[in-house]
Parts: sequence; structure tokens; C-alpha cells
Amino acid sequence: TGGSLVSFLTRTLVALQLDTSRWQFFFCDERYVPNDHSDSTFNAYKTQMLQKLPNIQESQFLKADTALPLDECAQVYETELKRIFGNELPEFDMLLLGMGPDGHTCSLFPGQPSSLAEKQRLIIPISDSPKPPPQRITFTLPLVNNARHVIFVVTGANKSAVVKRVFEQRDEELPASWIEPTHGELTLIADADAADTLS
Repeated sequence: TGGSLVSFLTRTLVALQLDTSRWQFFFCDERYVPNDHSDSTFNAYKTQMLQKLPNIQESQFLKADTALPLDECAQVYETELKRIFGNELPEFDMLLLGMGPDGHTCSLFPGQPSSLAEKQRLIIPISDSPKPPPQRITFTLPLVNNARHVIFVVTGANKSAVVKRVFEQRDEELPASWIEPTHGELTLIADADAADTLS
């Protein structure tokens, strides 16, 4: 996923100097804009990560084809995931997720129960995101919760209240509270400001 995770992951990989030649990168959500647009999650990785980590190639990323109609864009991304994994329900080694002050994660937002209730599709279109741009595609809960390891990376004092509601109170009004891997691990990485209200 995008947001501040791009810089977090880039800094981490630069510091660790891992062999990433066999890694593949996927997007838990993507904004429905051209891949070279300033709002594009892929473009954020291309301009930040690929410039600092020359051993990672653009071909290691599965980009959304945002030239397609929105629903078809989501369908094609899902089809490609299934093809790459050879499985109707792909199992990611690791998902890095962010979380907004409103408790959204991926492009699963509060007040949109149909997105959280989706059980059949792994990738769905979002046409009315409360956060611009309004059109996106996003992973659904069955796909996220099938991962081996889900890691939330949360920073900033403006997230402290929602961190408590998600990780201690499991407030079901917040989409991030619905992230519970069925057979994997869930980890929170938070700075001191974001973790300030945790017991």
C-alpha cells in the first residue's frame, strides 16, 4: 500500500541491503489514475524506491491497468494475482498496511459496509472514496486475511486514538479492526506518538 509506507519500506531496505532479486511487489490498493500521475501509488514507489534501490526492477511490480474501465481494472488485477500465485485465493508472504486517522486501511473506509462484507471478489472497485481521488481499486478482507503476515505501520500523534480503538478495543466500526489473518500473524509497528494511548 502507499502513503508513508513507501518511504518507510525504502529506508528499511536501504539499511538492510537484502537480496530482493526474487521479490514481487503488489498493491493492496491503487488510485484510479494514470501510472505516472502524482497520486499513483505505483508512481510513488517508482520515484522513491526504484531510484534508491537500483537492484529492484520495475518488472517486479504488478501494476494496475488504470487505462481500463474501473471495474475491469479491478477484475484484471485479480485475475493476474490468481495467475501469478496459481491459486484462487493467493497467500502473500507479507502485507504492509497503513492506517488512516479514520481507521481505514487499503481503500476500505468507514461507512462503506458493502466493501467489508465482500466475500466473493478479491479486488473490488471503489467509486466513492471519502479521500481523494474518489475512484480506486482495493484488496478485500478475504485476500488480506489470507496473508501469512500482516504488518501495520502507523506513525504520528494524529493516529494515537485510532490505534487504541483498533488494536485494543477492536472497534468494528473501523475497517482496520477487521484485519485478522486467519492462519497468519498480525504485527503493529508504531512510533511513540502513535502508540501513546496503548496500555
